[in-house]
Amino acid sequence: MTEILIIRPQSIQLGDTICSLPMFKALKKKYPESFITFVGCPTNYDVKLKKLNPYLDEVMIFRKDKLKTLLDFIKNLRKKKYDIVVVPSTIRISWTSYMIAFLAKGKLKIGFKRIDEEKNKLSFVLDVKEEAVWKKDKTHQVYRFLDSVKSIGCSMALDEIKNMRIGLTEEEKQFGLKYISENFPDAGKPIFGFHPGAGEKENIWNVINYFELIKRICEKYNSYILITSGYVDGEITAALESRLKEAGIKYTCISNMDTYNLASVLSRLKLYVSADTGVMHLAAYSGADTLTVFRSGKPSEWLPLFNNAKYIESKTGNINDITVEEVFEKIKEF
Repeated sequence: MTEILIIRPQSIQLGDTICSLPMFKALKKKYPESFITFVGCPTNYDVKLKKLNPYLDEVMIFRKDKLKTLLDFIKNLRKKKYDIVVVPSTIRISWTSYMIAFLAKGKLKIGFKRIDEEKNKLSFVLDVKEEAVWKKDKTHQVYRFLDSVKSIGCSMALDEIKNMRIGLTEEEKQFGLKYISENFPDAGKPIFGFHPGAGEKENIWNVINYFELIKRICEKYNSYILITSGYVDGEITAALESRLKEAGIKYTCISNMDTYNLASVLSRLKLYVSADTGVMHLAAYSGADTLTVFRSGKPSEWLPLFNNAKYIESKTGNINDITVEEVFEKIKEF
């Protein structure tokens, strides 16, 4: 059995995690008998990481808030000798990741000695030292992760990536069917989903834009409207709901639903419209068609690869330079 350690304690947010899945699948394809251990950080949401990433065998959470916690982590880390240790840096060099790689017992340690202009001063801990030129080539996050393991012959074709889907239990599948039939009983009417929030303020398209877009869609397609909202989206969701109620537009709102039940619902939508946010990646991974409004320069790096995805990109750094008319015209392409 091949023991593999993946070190990424700086971020296991939903979008990053989903973008990393082809890398994990590629490792399992090359090493089917492997045991993969993942070092990640705590999250502020319940994502059930091993369920979202079925290629993981063990998860170690890195915390440094207390000395005893840190020492216990190091002790646990060094219990095992790994055949392969990978540090999949995709945005920046993390000193914490490379210090963990240094402390881990490993026969072959793989990482980056340079990412674009940034040099890795801790690259001496590595046996295989990659150099990445991603900014210039506008390399997608999925391929950045895959670049981390290409030196050991792990790869995934785009067709393989597009066919990947979130694993749902029969109970979760039935939840989605029941939710759709109870809330959207007319099977002949399309269901359009919208997520007005985003984790980063710079990614939020104005609530008035979403309202005007929904009005147009209802007039043209006589559609059902679904609004989704997460823990940080309460304010913008409430503002959109207020406008929809004033206009007499019927809608259904999902707030803080379990990740996998939500994926089951999203997989049955006609189209999901959102900004660049984690639930966009979840919708794509569930197989839903997505339309994303992006800030300038972001689509090449974050556009979903798992589905039929289109986008509108701001020509400036301001996402609200994207007009309702542009988005509505792009919707017609579906």
